[in-house]
Amino acid sequence: MKKLILLFLLISYTITYSQETSIQWQLKNLSINDSQNNYGTSFFGKNIVFSSDDGKFIHLYSGVVKGDDVISKKVFLKANTHESNPSFTNDLKTMYFTRSLYGEENTTKYNKDKRAVLAIFKAKRASDGSWAEIEPLPFNSEKYDVGHPTLNRDNTKLYFSSNMPGTIGKTDIFVVDILGNGKYSKPKNLGSGVNSRGNELYPYVSKDNKLYYSSNGMGGFGGMDIYVVDLNDPNSKAKLLPKPINSKSDDFSYIYLASEKKGYLSSNRSGGKGGDDIYLFFEKEKKEEEEKEKGEAIAEDECSQKLIGTVFLNATQKRLKSTLIKLKDDNDKVISEFTTENNAKYHFKLKCSKKYKIEASKEGYKTSERIMITNAQDKIIAKKNLFLTTKPKKGENKDFLYVGSVDFDYNEWKLYPRFMYELDKAILLMKQNDKLVIHFESHTDSRAPADFNMELSKNRIEVLKEYIGFKNIFRKRFSGEAFGETKPINKCVKGVQCTEEEYLANRRTIFTLKEKK
Repeated sequence: MKKLILLFLLISYTITYSQETSIQWQLKNLSINDSQNNYGTSFFGKNIVFSSDDGKFIHLYSGVVKGDDVISKKVFLKANTHESNPSFTNDLKTMYFTRSLYGEENTTKYNKDKRAVLAIFKAKRASDGSWAEIEPLPFNSEKYDVGHPTLNRDNTKLYFSSNMPGTIGKTDIFVVDILGNGKYSKPKNLGSGVNSRGNELYPYVSKDNKLYYSSNGMGGFGGMDIYVVDLNDPNSKAKLLPKPINSKSDDFSYIYLASEKKGYLSSNRSGGKGGDDIYLFFEKEKKEEEEKEKGEAIAEDECSQKLIGTVFLNATQKRLKSTLIKLKDDNDKVISEFTTENNAKYHFKLKCSKKYKIEASKEGYKTSERIMITNAQDKIIAKKNLFLTTKPKKGENKDFLYVGSVDFDYNEWKLYPRFMYELDKAILLMKQNDKLVIHFESHTDSRAPADFNMELSKNRIEVLKEYIGFKNIFRKRFSGEAFGETKPINKCVKGVQCTEEEYLANRRTIFTLKEKK
């Protein structure tokens, strides 16, 4: 995969930082994406320039920004070699970019790993709009890689990635002063506040002098994650950006336009069109009627999570408004209360690594209680849907009915102990009553291809079937249906851009337990 030539070598090393997340972001996959790799975006006036794979080489292309999309993919710079990640001076007359030192127009040069060496080149814009006077920067070398250039606001400094001598890890972020007349200061490593023992790549400096870059050496959500450091503060440490900016996959090439509250990033997350896709991200305006956050009182720098959920009648899609939700600690002490409105949704702020009880009650319905155990991951969103059953009226059949849910991590079908409380409770009831049978329904969101989502649902049903059998419950007492993305409970169908919370609502596996007649 040619993108790896520009990614350098990836390793894993764990360091944990808290993340900034006071803004709700939405993402949109752009029209310029296709089955090839598209990534490495840079602003060019009101439009963008990005990298794209033509099947043989990676070249630079321009795209016209039109509203919340980018159209009209045209060749910007093309040679018989790989080129990516441009950065432009404020007057748009000078470009710095990454180029691999091989191809028909270059002498073939390989490093000790038998991989083509990367270097930063500088080009001048000619009167006809083409790029001329292309020359390498003086600190390039055949012995190491130098790439991913980005200029600061006043074009006096150039930041870049390199594995040159003096790195803390495999690949670090460096900076040089631009002295003029083709001269630059000696490269300076940005130090341990930015760099880790892994790889730091794709730097970008915003107009307010904040450095955004990707790293796989600081923990995060998985793969390459995007971090930010305030260059105005010499003591600033790297902070992880929240979901959905980051994901379990590789997320990189982040650029941001604060005046319009939007930007672009590249990612190979599931649901894309190719290997790497370019996404627009933009700030979701908060509604005035949004209620003040309920839940635990948590300090700003303390590890916390957000719990969301919806209250349903039995296993149906009927929502139950005016349901009282109580958040309790493990000793049944009420921490906070929430009454659902017309959308039947609730939310609480929770502490990390703690056990809670979630109680739902409503006139005419059986009170339901669920267990919620948070993990140690900061600033994530967890989901726990609640299900109420009606109290039988006098003279009605009082056959037992219990509704619960089993949670799975995104795109996984592995069962984790923290998600098994409700199912284990149902299994215990089944062992106490041989007449009880259990039925599962597994649903996904719509972001991945439909056939993948259906297969994911089937895998989740199958692993539940195996778990039931492992607990010595006869298979004939188990049934399940896989629905994939075919039965969403909100507007989030294919082609509709939604928030992470809205997608999460559609990812659900529920079960009903009742007596076989």
